[in-house]
Amino acid sequence: MFFLGFPVPALWIAFAVLWIFTPSTLGHVQHWIATIPLVAEVILWIIFLPWVGSLWIWHSSLALGLRILIIAVIALATIGMFNRRRVTRRRPTRAR
Repeated sequence: MFFLGFPVPALWIAFAVLWIFTPSTLGHVQHWIATIPLVAEVILWIIFLPWVGSLWIWHSSLALGLRILIIAVIALATIGMFNRRRVTRRRPTRAR
């Protein structure tokens, strides 16, 4: 999953920039997702689950602090999951 290492943080940065500077755009994106055909919507949800889920959370009726906390946890979890380096274990050397 190395190829997803760069786009994941970039998408979260874009989400945060939209959230801070033009939050109405997030509403337009959520509305657009809801209006596309169901098959395309399901595919979009599967591919972009953390971001679409975060859009849904952002427009929910939860308290503002709780929404921010949940979205931040989702963002940190996905960034950490896709930027994980492979750790190779070395075999212990045997004394001859």
